[in-house]
Amino acid sequence: MSFPLPKPIAIYMDSLNTNDNLVIDECIAKDAHVHDIGENNHFNGIEAIRKWRGDSNDEFKLISKITKVEDKHGIVIVTSLTSGNFPGSPQLFYYFFTVADNLITNIEIVPGEENVIL
Repeated sequence: MSFPLPKPIAIYMDSLNTNDNLVIDECIAKDAHVHDIGENNHFNGIEAIRKWRGDSNDEFKLISKITKVEDKHGIVIVTSLTSGNFPGSPQLFYYFFTVADNLITNIEIVPGEENVIL
């Protein structure tokens, strides 16, 4: 990693592997927004985000390994190799995080188009 993860982003990314939705309250702002570009879904507010995360992990059994972290003008970009029960697994994902007052206020999740060969 080229840039240390801010604490709320570290909590969020760790929760992908533990499926611990209770920690969402520790890292996500109450009025946060998530745009899952691969699924073309928007989730507004902590309750909707918590439900979406729980449903996603239950369905897909996600395991995420961070491969790169960058800070571009205050937006933290996390590159993750994610595997699970979904077509194309494993897949690169790019998470674009905005943080304010030590909470995540916005996440854009973009699936990578690169081929991943293990």
